Amino acid sequence: MTYFSPPAGRVVDAAAPAGRDSRFVSYRTVGLFTAAADYLIVVMASVLAGIAYHALVLDSFADIGALAAIGNNSALVFVLLSKARGLYRTPALLSIATQLQGVIFAWIVVLLVITSLLFLLKIGGSYSRGSTIGFGFLGLALLLGWRAVFAFKLGEAIARGTLSGPRAVTIGDQQELQGSSAIQLIQSYGVREVARFELPAGAGDDAALAARDAAVVDAAIKAAQATRAEEVLLALRWTDSRRRDLVCERLRALPLPVFLLPDRSVASVLSQPTLEMGSQLAVELQRAPMSRMELAKKRALDVVLAAAALVVLSPLFALVSMAIKLASRGPVIFCQRRYGFNGGEFTIYKFRTMTVMEDGTAIRQAQRGDERVTRLGRVLRTTSIDELPQLINVLRGDMSLVGPRPHAVAHGDEYAELIANYAFRHHVKPGITGWAQVNGFRGETERLELMKQRIDLDLWYINNWGMWLDLQIVLRTCFELVRRQNAY
Repeated sequence: MTYFSPPAGRVVDAAAPAGRDSRFVSYRTVGLFTAAADYLIVVMASVLAGIAYHALVLDSFADIGALAAIGNNSALVFVLLSKARGLYRTPALLSIATQLQGVIFAWIVVLLVITSLLFLLKIGGSYSRGSTIGFGFLGLALLLGWRAVFAFKLGEAIARGTLSGPRAVTIGDQQELQGSSAIQLIQSYGVREVARFELPAGAGDDAALAARDAAVVDAAIKAAQATRAEEVLLALRWTDSRRRDLVCERLRALPLPVFLLPDRSVASVLSQPTLEMGSQLAVELQRAPMSRMELAKKRALDVVLAAAALVVLSPLFALVSMAIKLASRGPVIFCQRRYGFNGGEFTIYKFRTMTVMEDGTAIRQAQRGDERVTRLGRVLRTTSIDELPQLINVLRGDMSLVGPRPHAVAHGDEYAELIANYAFRHHVKPGITGWAQVNGFRGETERLELMKQRIDLDLWYINNWGMWLDLQIVLRTCFELVRRQNAY
């Protein structure tokens, strides 16, 4: 690993890869892969044992269908029993002793269950005692051999760093970080550390320490964004509430779950909500804005509605494009850098409505009677037709149909310094329309107080998101377009 020293604290391997490497095996799919392999091995053992017994002992052909059926039932019982006993959890898969004991116990139960069913259902005639005995020994040998080899290979994958889990940035003090190596994190919690930040030692006054801690956390936030981290782990003494509160407050700028790892003394915070990560217990200090299922539902709604809208509105797109070309010189589409999810930049698309193409460090908002707006542009802006190309941004995944409106990079930097909690609006994807827009905050915000009110509405939407709320906002947007308030 490479080490370097920023102004405060130490970073380990902050240049870890941002994307998923195809060579990586996912921590979350190890158990599923093992269960599938067990299933196939048991079915194969049943078929092979039956064929071999009939060919070598009885000198006849076996009923492969019956053998496969017995193997299928045996495999189902074995996989369910192994799952119930926790044998598919990665820490258990790493222990050869645990695997040997668990597999032997589960296999004995499987043989007893299958033998009893064959007897009770009177279907043992198609599956002889010799086949059953051969199946028992062959299946156990294959399972034990496969599990032992897999445990060894899994350990090698962890040692090489090729076992992948959710990408995580770790922040902590030196003492606690020493007990949470990257290998221990993947073994115990199932996360792949992409960056590690060590907070400075406790020397100096409180104000100086807070400033140095803040600098390290800010560096960690940038690393989390650059590496597309999915989680943040804190390795802190649970009794150090000052440092924990400071770090958590700074981390609220990230739309990521933040977990506090157990330290040597956890009694003072056991009342906090807990959850299981891998084989260990952690406290969730910050919840992600949406669960994976909620994100999937919102994305599905975006794709379906945006694709349908593009098909239906394609004639309008063609007419507007020709009108812009005929009305003034310049491109049809206006492109500008905006801040999106997690503070990342993306290029937004709009129909060009002005004679300028501003995308620098200083951008002036459109105002009533703005001389930069073309005659056709005024019509497009008041009807919000100029926003329609953002449907392409939705399909690309840069935006959602509903969410906080994205601000130009220049404006975003300015508002972030002036308005507290401004960064929280980046916890979700920006939208073509939003809760603030259907509540009258559309167009220019000439006073800072108005922007603060708009931000409050955006934060309310993030905290109260739901599918029906999104549909309600889409419908209300149609009525707002008729009113044409503050759009010029």
